[in-house]
Amino acid sequence: MDVFQVHQQLLADYEAFTAGFTKIHDPRIQEHVDQRVANGDQWPDAYLSLNPNFASGGSIGELVKQGILHPECERIFRVGKGKEPDGTPGQVIDLHQHQREAVEIARGGASYVLTTGTGSGKSLSYMVPIVDSVLRQRATGSYEPGVKAIIVYPMNALANSQQHELTRFLKNGYPISDEPVTFRRYTGQDREADRAEVLNNPPDILLTNYVMLELLLTRPDERDHLITAAQDLRFLVLDELHTYRGRQGADVAMLVRRLRDACAADHMQCVGTSATMTSEGSEAEQRRDVAKVATRLFGTPVAVPNVIGETLQRATKGEPDDIAAITSRIRSGKASRGYEELAADPLTSWVESQFGIVRRPEDGRLVRPLRPSTLPEAAHRLAELTGETADACAKAIQTTLRAGADMLDPRTRRPVFAFRLHQFLSKGDNVYLSLQPEADRYITSRYQTVVPGTQLQNTNKILLPATFCRQCGQDYLAVRRIDEDGTRRYTSRRDADASGGDSVNGYLFISSEMPWPGSLDVAISEQRIPDSWLVTGRHGDVTVGSRWLKRLPEVVRVGSDGVEVDDPGGTLAAYVPTPFSFCLRCRVSYEQRGSDFAKLASLAAEGRSSATSVISASVVRSLREQPDLPVEARKLLAFADNRQDASLQAGHFNDFIQVTQLRGALYRALAAKPEGLSHEVIEHRVTDALGIALPDFAQNPEARFSVERKAWQALRAVVGYRLYLDLERGWRITMPNLEQTGLLRIDYLDLPDIAADRSLWQDRHFALRDDAPDHREELMRLLLHEMRRAMAIDVGCFTDVGFEQLQKLSDQHLREPWALSEREQRPQAGMAFARAGGKGSAREHLYLSGYGAYGRFLLREGQFSATKSKLTRDDSQKIISDLLRVMERCGLLTIARPAEEGGAPGYQLKASSIVWRPGDGKAGAEDPVRVEIASELGPRINPFFQRLYTDVAATLAGLHSREHTAQVANEDRIRREDEFRKGTLPVLYCSPTMELGIDIASLNAVALRNVPPTPANYAQRAGRAGRSGQPALVVTYCATGNAHD
Repeated sequence: MDVFQVHQQLLADYEAFTAGFTKIHDPRIQEHVDQRVANGDQWPDAYLSLNPNFASGGSIGELVKQGILHPECERIFRVGKGKEPDGTPGQVIDLHQHQREAVEIARGGASYVLTTGTGSGKSLSYMVPIVDSVLRQRATGSYEPGVKAIIVYPMNALANSQQHELTRFLKNGYPISDEPVTFRRYTGQDREADRAEVLNNPPDILLTNYVMLELLLTRPDERDHLITAAQDLRFLVLDELHTYRGRQGADVAMLVRRLRDACAADHMQCVGTSATMTSEGSEAEQRRDVAKVATRLFGTPVAVPNVIGETLQRATKGEPDDIAAITSRIRSGKASRGYEELAADPLTSWVESQFGIVRRPEDGRLVRPLRPSTLPEAAHRLAELTGETADACAKAIQTTLRAGADMLDPRTRRPVFAFRLHQFLSKGDNVYLSLQPEADRYITSRYQTVVPGTQLQNTNKILLPATFCRQCGQDYLAVRRIDEDGTRRYTSRRDADASGGDSVNGYLFISSEMPWPGSLDVAISEQRIPDSWLVTGRHGDVTVGSRWLKRLPEVVRVGSDGVEVDDPGGTLAAYVPTPFSFCLRCRVSYEQRGSDFAKLASLAAEGRSSATSVISASVVRSLREQPDLPVEARKLLAFADNRQDASLQAGHFNDFIQVTQLRGALYRALAAKPEGLSHEVIEHRVTDALGIALPDFAQNPEARFSVERKAWQALRAVVGYRLYLDLERGWRITMPNLEQTGLLRIDYLDLPDIAADRSLWQDRHFALRDDAPDHREELMRLLLHEMRRAMAIDVGCFTDVGFEQLQKLSDQHLREPWALSEREQRPQAGMAFARAGGKGSAREHLYLSGYGAYGRFLLREGQFSATKSKLTRDDSQKIISDLLRVMERCGLLTIARPAEEGGAPGYQLKASSIVWRPGDGKAGAEDPVRVEIASELGPRINPFFQRLYTDVAATLAGLHSREHTAQVANEDRIRREDEFRKGTLPVLYCSPTMELGIDIASLNAVALRNVPPTPANYAQRAGRAGRSGQPALVVTYCATGNAHD
């Protein structure tokens, strides 16, 4: 796997995602944001950690010859055993020095602790002594059936991984049920039959977790069978010792003492392992601290000499001191060939010294670097050393790392270089501006209240958070206006979406290029106010409608300290009250209150779930493109902080992927049919464009004949259902749909013909009768858009009978993620009524009155150019009724509910009237009823999502996720673990507790939805990737303002 390629694609995808939501007009702010990205403020350079090479402690065979291990150990502990076609027994394992020290200490009966790093083979340090002890008991005739060792893991993933390893050692190469040492897992995740087997036939080695160990002591059945079988227990192992801190550590310490008493195990050896225990003080002081903690935890003495650290040695030959040779290697641009050449390469030696191993000055001992390095940092140091360019050095380092990852050491059969890239990603903090003109204002992305240094000068230039118009990028300062003691002051407001509409919360608009006029007449004459706000009086005078007066900007002058002033020395600004109603630069206006988040963008506003889904999709897509990576390794394990977040993220990811696939398929189907698609063919064409095969969606992937046809029928029905649902929910800022990205245009049958037929309008309201056909056509189209977005659609899958049939088809033939969820509710298909909604009116219906958004739209100034008289609310109501009647008469609408006495009928838009047409991709769909855009360019599009639908969506087939927590039913958890192990489940979101129960040996990538509470937690989760020595990527998302992040 080329981890650098995966990493670079991730950064490109994430940068496009974060940049797509915000447009910035001020070039100084844009330059600041660009520089912030270039400096790595949002995503600093990835840290590279290299697993060091450990000093050899001799092979298992050598220890057997010396009498330290039982002879059968040489047959058991082999790599590749039972896999060779010729039946050879594999290669005997070479132990590291710290593993040999552990074996020797265990032979003496003492307790010990290993504090070696991730990937150092700590498990062999206790597994070899345990197996050797059981074998010796059998050889001397002192063996009695029962549990000899209990190994306690903080996470089931580790227990599962260990079970997998023990299977290779203790079962491969032996007849079934005739292994020399027995082992079983008992973690609470096992099937009932497996639990009964463990209880009835206790193994020599029991793999469990600390919660289950507590239950072994308290449940009568487990105590009678397993604790009784563990009398005079020889070994107790606590893996990942650093996880037992605080109250949990105290609980486990008491648990160890209770176990010793229950098992009458006075001579029980306690073993602890940990990659991270303490980093303060000298090595001797660290070992004393670890011995002290272990003694307290185990309740038995752990001597300082029995705290085993790692002994390192170079994987390369010689020190990296030949600068001329290193320079020559950089210029060659090629990697060394063969193990001997690579190990003797001076550049390889230099890379090892930078990332994996250094010589401690005080005693010359080889140790890990105290601080990890990034690739650019190392490239810069190499450039200073050799005089070559940093780019050339970076390429040479990457080439060397790749070669080291691909080359196996003939002695250890592990890669020369096993490394991880640690990437932290963040949206970054907001932009903060001082209260000054654009050319002079201070710009920063670090949260602070005043400009640095101004406090000392007693000037106190305050800093305010900036938001940006989503259409044109004009900046607005989010402020709170406070009146006290006759002084009006503006202060910083962090909750930029306080859109409740009051005199306290608002925005300051500062523009030297387009200052807000001090006079309303000037603002009207300069066309700075939205047309929809203007009304014409009896004498032809134009003014602002009374309902908009409270929302008009107010011209103010403010000092740099935030105090409003009267003198010209203050900065000229305009105060805009919430809710934000229109942009003072581009005049985009919002008729409805709505959320300011949909109107103004903040650089710090980004959903954690959306970001995590984008990160997950990018990583897995890149892994799937790696030709040398087996299917079972093309997957991502992602950690969330708790069970709820894991479930939320899995659902969000699946929704993100499925919606993207459907929209991408619709885009491709439209591209192949430029004249548009109708209701009759839409689901067939989009299903074909999905490009998925039967195994991707069918419960029976090998179905044939009628069952296969039924499966495809079910998929097409679900696709059609999802397409109609997407007609409603498309207006999401966080995931704009095809209309918003300019790739889809929804139209309706026969509108030009209906609008042009004068006979249809002769007896209708005079405004419609005298109107131009083009305008009538637009009015009908906008009214149908209103009905469509309110789900007032007559389509079979929205009815009770149709939805029930769809569910039955789905239940019988489809599997996740295409099957409908059991909890999915029938969509509330609405109806459109040409009247106001009264008290108790159903929320799903659309009420079209003269007072509603569409009614007010009809009454805008100049709406009906041929009508000279001023229209009233009653006129607006009559126009709406007439438009609905005409379209019903022409077959575009159907009457879903007949009119009751004195009432209005309920209309629905016929699905057969809708036409899906391709958009030109230049501008998003407009909504002139609610949003008026002055720019001829139309609504701005998000380039990330446009590319997502046009290019990326086609590559997402088969991509889905599941959560893995204790709330998941046991059978479902086991099935998900198996699917994830095989790679058929590519993304798994889990809570970081003992609930995780998966094999992690083949993981190449791990993601963290947030930064964990402690460095030890991070090391534990990051250590799940690359455990077999392969290059790995660890990605952590950091949200603005989160305590840990």
